[in-house]
Amino acid sequence: MPNGISTNRWCHPSASCLAAAGIAFVVRYYSRTTTMREKLLRPDEARQIAAAGIDLAVVYQDRGRQEVDFGGPRGELDANTALQQAAAVGQPPGSAIYFAVDTDFSRAQITRVVLPYFQAVRRIFSQAGGRYKIGVYGSGLTCRLLKEAPGLVDYAWLAEATGWRESRTYAAWDMKQFVNHANLCALGPDWQRCEARADFGQFRPIGSVRARARMAGRVVSTSLPLPLLAMPNAGAPAAFPPLPYGTPVEVLGEAGHGWLRVSVALDEGAVIGYVEVDGLARRTRAHERLDALSLPQVPEVHLARDNRNSSRANAGMHAYPLGEPRLPLRDPAASGPAKAAALTRLADWMDVERSARYRPTALTYCNIYAADYCFLAQVYLPRVWWNAKALAAFARGERPAPIYGRTLMEMRADHLHAWLLDFGAQFGWRRTADLDVLQAAVNAGGVAVICADREAEGRPGHITVVVPEVAGHAAVREADGTVRQPLQTQAGSRNHRYGSSGPDWWLGEQFRSFVMFLHD
Repeated sequence: MPNGISTNRWCHPSASCLAAAGIAFVVRYYSRTTTMREKLLRPDEARQIAAAGIDLAVVYQDRGRQEVDFGGPRGELDANTALQQAAAVGQPPGSAIYFAVDTDFSRAQITRVVLPYFQAVRRIFSQAGGRYKIGVYGSGLTCRLLKEAPGLVDYAWLAEATGWRESRTYAAWDMKQFVNHANLCALGPDWQRCEARADFGQFRPIGSVRARARMAGRVVSTSLPLPLLAMPNAGAPAAFPPLPYGTPVEVLGEAGHGWLRVSVALDEGAVIGYVEVDGLARRTRAHERLDALSLPQVPEVHLARDNRNSSRANAGMHAYPLGEPRLPLRDPAASGPAKAAALTRLADWMDVERSARYRPTALTYCNIYAADYCFLAQVYLPRVWWNAKALAAFARGERPAPIYGRTLMEMRADHLHAWLLDFGAQFGWRRTADLDVLQAAVNAGGVAVICADREAEGRPGHITVVVPEVAGHAAVREADGTVRQPLQTQAGSRNHRYGSSGPDWWLGEQFRSFVMFLHD
């Protein structure tokens, strides 16, 4: 009989110690409302536990101790949250998600609120494709009534409280929890011993060490622009913009019902999400030849610098870089703290909320503001760039002259989106999809932008600049410290020294794609 533990503490720092102690499985949590830093199972933790040879099981619990925590509407909400978190972790189909009834309810209470809760959970899981089995954690009475209800739960986990109804006599459990009085590895006393049958819905994440070995080298390439989703469900939110034709991806494993869990490599790490298997094609020599091609080295270009008419007080001259005397420049060779302080000073100096240069009219000037910010930070983001005719000349080995309207064009936000993808790397920009990485790089004195391309052809997109955190202005973070919304500044229909167009603005339906780039 496998022996394991349940805990609300991170287990990855202790994974090797737990394996050496004979721990076969660890039960961890999903939750929507927890403020406990270590309670929620994270993808990195799940991978590291699996790498140590330890299985996982999961239980969803926000509180689960009062009648108000149950009922049909709450079951729907908790089930949807559990599905989202299971997808993020890479929980494979066929494994179980337990839901906690962490109290000694009577039969009447179970009938009144707990049964409708699990009926709602089962309904939501079925609508999502029935990938996961359902378990209940609770008293002997709760476990018995839920398992006796036709088609409601697949597994029962008997809670440690032997004084609860029927808990001393209930024997049809799949997992059983015991009171603990000892320390274990780095967990101290914050764990409970568990026993389990051979099958209790345990798993290792899709793409864990064991799964990866079976699919080593299976690299594929998208045959069409392909949605990369946060969950293996066609109606799920996007984890990343659609993958263009030819994007190489690594298949981590099957997610069931025609879906694959994949990893897409970026400069600052990998993005993991789900794609439909029909959208992928095996990598070919033709793809390898395309990868070998590189864009021509195209030089940085500006209209005349030091044009004093190009100033914060002038609503025109937008195609020119700022030309005022004594510009507050960031020194790229300075220390991280010095660069971060310089970025704060230059953004204060730009005074986006009052400067005529960025004041919205029938047009908005997010692109002007972002380009000016980067110019002062001594990072290249083009205000003007070579047009298609000029780029073709560079490809032929020619050196066209920079002439506004003939070889140069002004860059809107949608143009900057394409430029960052096509030319950004040549000028030191690196792509990421990690908001923590983005904010940390800026706090260390780097430059970062978020840029979205408009769905409607010919309509301008939007771009914001991520700025260093300072006293009184901080990124929005989750309870565990991960960045939910980076600290931004923007020009637009409303100009904000600190602020943007709203939470997750880049995911708006008006945008077809977004990118996040950073620069040292």
